[in-house]
Amino acid sequence: MDEHKIQQVVAEVLKRLALEAGATGERGDVIVVFTGATAGFLEAIQQVRSLVVKGFRAQLVFSRAAELLCGPVIWKELEGFPQVVAFDDSKWLHNLKNATAVVVPLLSVDTLSKLSLLIADNLASNLLLHALFTGKPLILAQNGVDPSDKGRVELHFDQCGPVLAAAIRERMEVVRSYGCELVDVGCVSAALEGALEQTRAAMRNGHSNGSAKLTRFSLQGKIITAAVVLQARQLGAPIRLHKSTMMTPLARELAEKHGVSVTTED
Repeated sequence: MDEHKIQQVVAEVLKRLALEAGATGERGDVIVVFTGATAGFLEAIQQVRSLVVKGFRAQLVFSRAAELLCGPVIWKELEGFPQVVAFDDSKWLHNLKNATAVVVPLLSVDTLSKLSLLIADNLASNLLLHALFTGKPLILAQNGVDPSDKGRVELHFDQCGPVLAAAIRERMEVVRSYGCELVDVGCVSAALEGALEQTRAAMRNGHSNGSAKLTRFSLQGKIITAAVVLQARQLGAPIRLHKSTMMTPLARELAEKHGVSVTTED
């Protein structure tokens, strides 16, 4: 029996036992955003089922590419599961504010790039950006973007050169520096549980994210990535480069975009 057949059998059993297993939706709503990736598709569906069985209600959102590529298939795979509903985009902000978290089981390079550059030109990217603005846990499955992921290799999407692969990984680091959690698609449900526990622990301990201002952010003998620029911005410090230091194109773009001063030391 192949993997898909096994998944179908498991899904049928879960559907029949879902309510008894805890699929009540009492733990709150999780906004599940599907974008146009395909690597890890079967596991992405399984992670949505897992969230439902753990007591969450899943509100499904599709980017245009995801709707065209796999929207009907996803709805068919989740047919019969309780607590799986379509996201009401007419009340997007209200729904986001009341959601427990946002997860992306299928993350595309397009959506990753938009989020890294703070672009919100459609509902999917807008929800991700505003999840960060409102302090919601944001869990991203990295399989659809990681150049070395097994799923991309199987699809022959691993033939890009080292420069393109490095650019994608840099964008992954940028969104990670924003506070996103990038995980293997098989760990999405567990990562959400961990993020919620960290939030509860932080609230119990009265955690504060305050940072002191620096007079400068001096770097020598290394390559400066976009993540470093964002850190300097957060610290309120200009970047001073040694003459031997390299800076990636995306890092320079973000420094200009966010007004981070970059100078070179003698």
